[in-house]
Parts: sequence; C-alpha cells; structure tokens
Amino acid sequence: MGWLCLEEMIWGDRAHPWVRPGHLFTKGPGTYKIPTANDIPVDFRVHLLQNTPNPRAVHSSKAVGEPPFHLGAAVYFALKDAVYAAREAAGVTGWFDLDPPATPEKLRMACVDDLTVAYAAADLRCLMSC
Repeated sequence: MGWLCLEEMIWGDRAHPWVRPGHLFTKGPGTYKIPTANDIPVDFRVHLLQNTPNPRAVHSSKAVGEPPFHLGAAVYFALKDAVYAAREAAGVTGWFDLDPPATPEKLRMACVDDLTVAYAAADLRCLMSC
C-alpha cells in the first residue's frame, strides 16, 4: 500500500530548492510517510483460508514476492474510484490524471469541490505533493 499511496520520493530540483540538487530528500522514515498501525481502518475484517493446499507453490506458500507487493494496486484504484465519485457529485465527469503515489494531498486536490476550485482547475495534474 505504501509504495502506491504514501511513499513519495522528492529530489533536489527547482521545485524543491531546500534540497541539494540531485540529492534524495525522502531517505527514510523521518521524511516520508510509512504506513503504520494508525493507517488501518477501525473496522478491518480479515478471514484467513483454512485447509487450502497449494501443491505447486514452494513449501505450500500462498504468495511469494511480487503478488503481495502488487496488492497495493487495489488500494490505489479504490482511492481513484472514490475520487471519481466525489468529482461526479461535484458535477465533474470524465477521466483524470492521478499519478502514483496517491498521497492525501493529491487525492484532496483531485476531488474538485468549493475549496479546491479556488486553487486549481478540475484538470489539474498533481505531480508532487510538496
């Protein structure tokens, strides 16, 4: 979830003059948002599969490597669908850009409502949150 929704890399460039040119600002947990226990929904129901053998997997594992990594895409697209619904409620329809990571700042600006319209057009493409 973090790589598509929270972990934004910020490099030193003209848009970020406080960072030395060519250097990565978001080097660790002090400078970017790592998902924590506080990011889990209050009502989070999970059911684990019982007695489901997988004879083709290594040591009967259910997923190894990329499959669990790419499950974060489900969160990203669920957030994008929520923004579509908010935009439709505001009378804005059609496709819009939402480049990953879908940070809270980008999601807020993409929703298009009375607050955001004063600062950005409905077709704004947020490239970075900062």
